[in-house]
Amino acid sequence: MNTTFDDLDLQESTRTAVSEAGYEVPTEVQQRAIPELMAGRDVLATAQTGTGKTAAFVLPMLHQVQPNRPKGRASTPAALILTPTRELAVQIVESIHVYGRGAKLSSLAIYGGASRNRQIDGLRNHPDIVVATPGRLLDLIEEGSIDLGRVSYLVLDEADRMLDMGFIPAVRRIVAMIPRRRQTALFSATMPTAIQEVAREMLNDPVRVTAESGELRIDRIDQSVMYVDQGDKIDLLTKLIHDRQMFRVLVFTRTKHRARKVAKVLAQKRIPTDAIHGDKGQGARTRALTDFRNGKLQVLVATDVASRGIDVDDISHVINFELPNEPETYIHRVGRTARAGSGGCAISLCDTAEMAYVRDIERLMGSSLTVDRDQPFHTDRTVYAPARSSGKTGGNTGARTGGSRRRRRR
Repeated sequence: MNTTFDDLDLQESTRTAVSEAGYEVPTEVQQRAIPELMAGRDVLATAQTGTGKTAAFVLPMLHQVQPNRPKGRASTPAALILTPTRELAVQIVESIHVYGRGAKLSSLAIYGGASRNRQIDGLRNHPDIVVATPGRLLDLIEEGSIDLGRVSYLVLDEADRMLDMGFIPAVRRIVAMIPRRRQTALFSATMPTAIQEVAREMLNDPVRVTAESGELRIDRIDQSVMYVDQGDKIDLLTKLIHDRQMFRVLVFTRTKHRARKVAKVLAQKRIPTDAIHGDKGQGARTRALTDFRNGKLQVLVATDVASRGIDVDDISHVINFELPNEPETYIHRVGRTARAGSGGCAISLCDTAEMAYVRDIERLMGSSLTVDRDQPFHTDRTVYAPARSSGKTGGNTGARTGGSRRRRRR
């Protein structure tokens, strides 16, 4: 018998809001985490973005948190959600508004890159729930606008990303200001040693939840690699978008400069495109995400710093214009397609200097990327000359074939 939201002991108003939002059956992480959080337990969860983890901690929070009774000038929220990016902070507050329609709880997102005075005004309304990025939260704490002494429900969302972005020292400072007697949930797409150490410090006898359906599903994502010189990538990208009729494409670059350049060239070629990266203001980033989600943009170019806020269904293709130097980042990138059980396609454009990254990715996944040779090769064939893989996974990869030929040439 399949579990429904009615089986999770949620408040009737919350169940009604969830139903009105179009959700009937909870995802795996929701089925496993919600009952533990409803029982007051700490939870340590591994779940990829796109598996419904936001609802997994928001729905119990609506049940556990009591409305604020403000005292004094400083805001004293009852719940705090820490997240690495402003896009995620905004999306979580949007989810709180949707699911908490029948609850008498107020919420506020605070993050850098936006008006500090406006956020201070919002804190003066004494929100029950604050969703914050660590840097801006510390600034507002230091100037006395917010006091964490009443926080009873703490969530650390995308903990591995906060680690990657260097936020863990700030997180430690913030958590030290919160009463030890609290309920804490930590959600992370991966669980490196450093995050396990953070969990030991901040959680009390947590229930371990691993959502297997949140792992990268090779069978649902058609993953391939194309070998091409760096200087030829933009022409190949344009050709792929046109020839394969890609309709909602997420392109990843390593740098802000490259994101701007790729977006500019695609726009000049009359492909509706925008970019999001760390230098863009919050208003511009929000508009770009909204336009991409609504289909006004065909292509969105993003850096990894900005990528965790991209919660968009029906992304047909993820293209790695430049491969990441950390294989875990590749997992996060391609996981933006094949959401909610649908299929998807991920294509990586690989220059000579990036071939080692392909090997690292394949080693992490335990399978091989298909070599896609449906392209004009502008490169030295004796360097690349990859053999066509016999299938989507498990065949000889271009990275290994090309790498061995390159070594022999030397």
